[in-house]
Amino acid sequence: MTLIVILFFLMLITLIAVSAINRMQQIQRQRRLQQRRLRIQAEELIELVISLEQTIPNRMIVKHINDMVISIQQQMLALEDKNPEHIEAAIRKSELYSEELMNPNYKKATSYQRESDAQIAKTQLHLNEAMHLITQLAAQGNINEVEMDTYLSELRWAYLMVSVMSYIGQGDKSMSISDRFSAQAFYRKAQQLLMESMHQDPRRLKMIKELSEMIDGGRVGLSRDLRDTNSAVLDLG
Repeated sequence: MTLIVILFFLMLITLIAVSAINRMQQIQRQRRLQQRRLRIQAEELIELVISLEQTIPNRMIVKHINDMVISIQQQMLALEDKNPEHIEAAIRKSELYSEELMNPNYKKATSYQRESDAQIAKTQLHLNEAMHLITQLAAQGNINEVEMDTYLSELRWAYLMVSVMSYIGQGDKSMSISDRFSAQAFYRKAQQLLMESMHQDPRRLKMIKELSEMIDGGRVGLSRDLRDTNSAVLDLG
């Protein structure tokens, strides 16, 4: 009888140990899965940050989204129980980048122009995602309503300009090889997009007018202030 009792307790202890091990393994699997989801989110946001930095002049928009990358990386660090060094290094890199973006001496060339329809579509997808994130930041109280409206207006302008400036760029290339017929067609496409837009930026009407002059042959290119993506940058100081 005593032997049976001992065997029973041994089996019970074994079952408890196995259950504990299974529970620990389940927790580890859930932790790895959560880390993987966070890593994918961080990678997607980093790709978005790179795209925005190449496109829009307002570095504050880029910084806000880069700060979201840092937040996700910190969540990844909290889940890491073995080798946190690589995540810590990634966080430091992201923090240094945010500091660079706030530096008034930091310069990065930006352009709305893209070389293909695929590039245009990808950039506009990123701009749409940025608009969604900016709205999300406002809902969370991380930016105020005035900032949200300003950022959204700039992102909508950039969305429009990516197509417009890409068509104008194609028109300029056609003009460089004396293909005036093709150039006019590209300029008209750009002008049509501007005319269909309801954006309130005063540059829109000026650009429509200058494109008419380019189509008629009275102008060889847009004014410099219309080509310069930095012509309406917000003061970061």
